[in-house]
Amino acid sequence: MRAQRQAIAQRVAKHLFAAEEAVDLAVARIAELNAALPLARLDASLAAAVGQDALIQSANALMLLTETRGRIVAAHASLKQAGDDIGLTELSYGDLIKPGRPLREADSRLRAAT
Repeated sequence: MRAQRQAIAQRVAKHLFAAEEAVDLAVARIAELNAALPLARLDASLAAAVGQDALIQSANALMLLTETRGRIVAAHASLKQAGDDIGLTELSYGDLIKPGRPLREADSRLRAAT
């Protein structure tokens, strides 16, 4: 039963890590868009009013994704608590290490505990 729960938890963790990565990438891409919009206006020598609505909409999208990121972080904490509640406390990768990802040089001293 324990091995089955660990396998299920690892499967859920894989999906969680993928969701966290997707949200972070979306935040980064929208931030890049938000930076590009006013620079494009300046490069084109357009009036400040041109594209203002698009900038507002894009900035609002970034705020929504930032809230979404916070909710994914909260879901991560809740899933950690659920794992603890069912006795999977000794399986941990921490905040910086993800399964299947190479360690950064600064993190090389960290190892997954089982």
